[in-house]
Amino acid sequence: MNRIDRDGKTFVLYFFFTAFCALFFFLGDSAEPFAMALLFAAMCARLSPAIACGCYTLSSAVALRADVSLLCLIEATILFSGFVLKKKIGKKAACLPFISLFLALAVFVFFAPFTPYILPPVFSFLNDGIVQKIAIAGLIYLLSAAFSVALRALLYRFLKCRLKTEEIAFSLLLFWAAGIALCRAFTPEVYAGVSLFLLLFYADVTKDLSATLAAFVLSVPAAVCGVPPEKYFLFGAAVTAFAHVGRLPAVFALILSYFLFGITENVFAASAASLVPWVLCVLLPSLVFLLLPPSLLRRAENKLVFYREKHLSRIAINRNRAAVGEQLFEISSIFREIRSAFTALSSSDSKAGAKEFMCKCVSDGVCGKCPGYSECYRQNDIKTQIEKLVEIGCIKGRVSLIDISEKLASACRDQSGLLFAVNKQLADYRKFAIEAENAACGRELLSRQAEAIGEILKGLALEQSTPFNVYRESEKALSAAMQKAGIVCSETMLCKTFSDDDSPVLSLVSYGKADVKKISAIASDVLKTPMIISERIALSDDKFCCILRKRPAFDAAFGVASERKYGENASGDTHSVIRIDERKFMVALSDGMGSGEYAKKVSETAISLLESFYRAKMPSDLVLSTVNKLLSFSKEETFACVDVAVVDLDSGKADVVKIGSPMGFILSENTLKILEGDSLPLGILEAVRPTAATYYLKSDDVLLFVSDGITSAFSSSGELLDELKKIPCFNPQEIADKLLAEVLRRENGKAQDDMTVVAVRLYKNAS
Repeated sequence: MNRIDRDGKTFVLYFFFTAFCALFFFLGDSAEPFAMALLFAAMCARLSPAIACGCYTLSSAVALRADVSLLCLIEATILFSGFVLKKKIGKKAACLPFISLFLALAVFVFFAPFTPYILPPVFSFLNDGIVQKIAIAGLIYLLSAAFSVALRALLYRFLKCRLKTEEIAFSLLLFWAAGIALCRAFTPEVYAGVSLFLLLFYADVTKDLSATLAAFVLSVPAAVCGVPPEKYFLFGAAVTAFAHVGRLPAVFALILSYFLFGITENVFAASAASLVPWVLCVLLPSLVFLLLPPSLLRRAENKLVFYREKHLSRIAINRNRAAVGEQLFEISSIFREIRSAFTALSSSDSKAGAKEFMCKCVSDGVCGKCPGYSECYRQNDIKTQIEKLVEIGCIKGRVSLIDISEKLASACRDQSGLLFAVNKQLADYRKFAIEAENAACGRELLSRQAEAIGEILKGLALEQSTPFNVYRESEKALSAAMQKAGIVCSETMLCKTFSDDDSPVLSLVSYGKADVKKISAIASDVLKTPMIISERIALSDDKFCCILRKRPAFDAAFGVASERKYGENASGDTHSVIRIDERKFMVALSDGMGSGEYAKKVSETAISLLESFYRAKMPSDLVLSTVNKLLSFSKEETFACVDVAVVDLDSGKADVVKIGSPMGFILSENTLKILEGDSLPLGILEAVRPTAATYYLKSDDVLLFVSDGITSAFSSSGELLDELKKIPCFNPQEIADKLLAEVLRRENGKAQDDMTVVAVRLYKNAS
């Protein structure tokens, strides 16, 4: 975090620091250096030691005599030396500031002029000046530690994140000390005016009962200075009751309660000279409050509301997740209904209905016009014989005289007309069968897609319905570590714990500059697992959110080399490397039929579909069958040879699928593994039967895919293997370039087919 003195509001900050230092010299009656506690706290809060000591000395010159101011200069110099030495030496000198504080207080004890307080003579030694100075020095020492906690909280964490209990307590102590000093430096009426203004401001911003608590806090310094504290409770209740109505009613309620309390205290019996400051201490703050611009009050209100509401409880988050999960379940059930509807439609389609229709058309068109229709159908069961003839026609494609049964031949008077009618219906039937088959394929495709989407949504619903676990100890440790490193986090949420199968997901909302290296290093140290920032979201100019995930065990480097067929203007080979999620990636190579523009379009279509489906995390078998169906719908001959590998960067697991493609390879330092497949390309058969296998890659292993233009350049697979053994398997781009160069050399620089080499090398991430 940058030092405060580099901020744009530097001047205002040091001005108020100087004013409070001057004020704190009046906290006691004998010019005790209580401001030294504030100076020590300011330097602990990373204010510039030089400027802070200068402001302290200046305030002492304004508030004290010259001789006492000289002592304050010496004390400031001692403190300055302690903090400078600590900065130069480092963590080994962490105690130097406290030692310098002890020495500065020793200067006060031995050299400062001091008028002893007159205490009850319970113990005679308590009235001794040295004893009292030692006691005051001890009190200042304790206040220094308390004020340092309070000042850091007020400067870095106030209204940004929830303050700890000790931070709230020490901040109140600092406020009360400032209030007591204000009463003693001026008059109780001055403190009353300031406190009433703060009460009006706070009540208008909050508009709730917390204003009564604020009245209690404000009453403590007044009570120490002899002012009745009960009147503050009366003022707080009056302002709270009317704050939600408006500013003017709240002011009137305060003034009325103020004068009523004055009547009970018999204030109006005093002289006019003493009555004027009493009246002004309520009228002036009320007037200043009424003159405040509404935009200032609304900004303060929005800031406080945001502070209160931004810390969402796990209960609220889990309720929201449960609602989303329920909605996803409903949507997934819709897709299951869609699948059921498609299945029902498919099962209702029957060829029997088409055959029955054909028989009816033949009977009505031929037999219905025959004079012997009634007698023939009654005696010879001609309907059954025609059904048999149509059945034969559906099998053979057409019928002839030899297909007519003996019984039908002896009874029928117009056999040629019957054959013509049946063959005509068969021609229409073939068209119907093709359309029905295409419709059935389309319904099946959509049915499987609906089923897959339903399953994906069901999985998301289960994930959303699972409540967040609470890892408060880890979150506290993370917040403490970030704060120690100077990173203010308003929100720290560990979404998941980590195990062998489950990775941690950490969300941090912080202020200042996003030092991502420091944040990830601290998170890695606390969680005992390597973490990386996967996403950084800017929320405002000085506020950002970081999402951290477990760093994968491996990372990957890629290399590609390709060459189109000689004389063609486009290559039919298309490759792709995409990230599926934080821990998986897909590499694919598609070789479209032939070469040129059409082959390019086919391979690009296949790759585009694979990218979309795999990114949506659909099952691999459904992805391939869907792509196969879509390619087979084309009226032209459309097919593609495909290599696909999905690699897990945590385990090195590689799920390899080969469809009609040439051999692939896994290159290790001393071994070479061949990946073979025996399936037909996509788009040929109705059902796809890919060759799938799982391999576990180690660090420095290289996964190599090639198109058939590469393999066909070698006379045998053994010759290709010998060539691969000659290439050093370190740089994947070098492997791809050298293999392609060797193939082009063998073909005299003129590629006889589209050629592509895709190489992927895994390497271990540094721990």
